[in-house]
Amino acid sequence: MQIKISQKNNAGEKVTLFGDSIPKGLYLEGAKIRRIRRCAADTVSARFGLQLDNRSAFGMTLAKCVGKGYISEFIGNAKRGDILAISLGGNDCDYDWEKVAQDPFAYHTPRTPLPLFEELLEKLISDLKRAGIRAAFTSLPPISSERYFKNVICAKADGAEVMKFFAGDVTNIARHQECYSNAVAKAALTGGFPLIDCRTEFLMKPDFLDFLSDDGIHPNQAGHDLIAECVIRQAERLLPANGQRAEGSA
Repeated sequence: MQIKISQKNNAGEKVTLFGDSIPKGLYLEGAKIRRIRRCAADTVSARFGLQLDNRSAFGMTLAKCVGKGYISEFIGNAKRGDILAISLGGNDCDYDWEKVAQDPFAYHTPRTPLPLFEELLEKLISDLKRAGIRAAFTSLPPISSERYFKNVICAKADGAEVMKFFAGDVTNIARHQECYSNAVAKAALTGGFPLIDCRTEFLMKPDFLDFLSDDGIHPNQAGHDLIAECVIRQAERLLPANGQRAEGSA
């Protein structure tokens, strides 16, 4: 399925975005939730003149979004031409670090185990195709294992105990998160939906840590600007040469 957004006369073009704190423009500063001055989603919608219904929320997971019926409700009420954007997975791969610290050698599962995450993606894509919904998915921005461990995990739990769970290798955090980003990419491309890949854009930056906030998982303002540039560039590749809207087809 291709999604084509016209460069002109987009006032009627509506995009509904389901995501977590990143597309909502939120991040952690100490123990407080802060808001980015100009989030990527707003920049992109302004660039194309889109009507953005940003339903992203702090802590949102794909499992919750599906389980609560948020996406099925959207599908049931969607009008011809509506576009759905999915930007989830970063919270699905997270653990209850306090429980991990209490018994680091026990078997612990993330909020959404990877096999279940893949199953949910597969069913979601099947439902979207069956309903003829125009949709796109995003990869997950990379994270800093060290910053997340130091500034988030250690603020919640005993870092020394959690490190036992990692077998002494803190980079397990980033590798684990990468598996979820890969799952999103594989599901989207296998299902024939566009994948907006901003992850590569970050990773190709020698100083990519400068684009992340101190918590190691949320992009800072520079990171949001980078995401916006990436999304705009990739979206423009789907634009018809004459600037007229073309309907998506499965």
